[in-house]
Amino acid sequence: MITSLAIDHVDWLGDDIEVIGFEKAGIFRSGKPAVCGQPEPPASVAAHADDIDAKLHQVGYQFDYSVHGDTWNWQCGAFDLRDLPVPNLPLANAATALMALGLSELDVSDENIVDGLRNVKLAGRMEKVSDAPLILMDVAHNPHSAAYLAGKLATLKEENNAKVHAVVAMLHDKDIAATIAQMSPVVDVWYPASLQGPRAADWHQIAAHLPAGVQGYESPVDAFVAARESLGWEGNILIVFGSFHTVGEVADHLAKEE
Repeated sequence: MITSLAIDHVDWLGDDIEVIGFEKAGIFRSGKPAVCGQPEPPASVAAHADDIDAKLHQVGYQFDYSVHGDTWNWQCGAFDLRDLPVPNLPLANAATALMALGLSELDVSDENIVDGLRNVKLAGRMEKVSDAPLILMDVAHNPHSAAYLAGKLATLKEENNAKVHAVVAMLHDKDIAATIAQMSPVVDVWYPASLQGPRAADWHQIAAHLPAGVQGYESPVDAFVAARESLGWEGNILIVFGSFHTVGEVADHLAKEE
């Protein structure tokens, strides 16, 4: 199953979307079902499925989904599921997972599906660690995932009439400029931090894409502590993002506090 395709991990996959599609399609197996949830994927995905005789199920063709207010529908040929609860994860991924579930031939009832969608949680994806103030962690580390995160934050920001404070630390081999560009419209206060290790970006590399005068921090934990103390009104929002390393360090810090 391929959930989405974007230019990332260029050191391993390259910077050509056709090449990336081919590499991702390497998970397909001959004579077995394959699922792709990326709309209009590079031609290399379907070509590889054809070459190895994998039975491809492509969103927009063999299956699809549509949003209707606070619910959504999923369709595969004549079969459909209606008025499903919107999960706390990308809807495209949920639709793709339902296609894979249908192909698995497991005995799963409609009630099981509704319950799963309503209660699904994924560590490090819009993970809530506090309600008042609202503190979230997300491992978004490229423009594709940052765009999704920014959309979620924009809704929360409007609903709560809040300011968004952001702790961000990234790896230097990621597209820092484009990731920050996706988040900038929703973030009011920035706390860039440095990671450690050979792939780590220094906070100065991140601050180069932020408004002048932003203060930086030597670690995500230092940035998180400062951001939490500066939140002010409890209706404001604090998001920690940029890398699995960033979220992991802050998560470890919070666990020690408990």
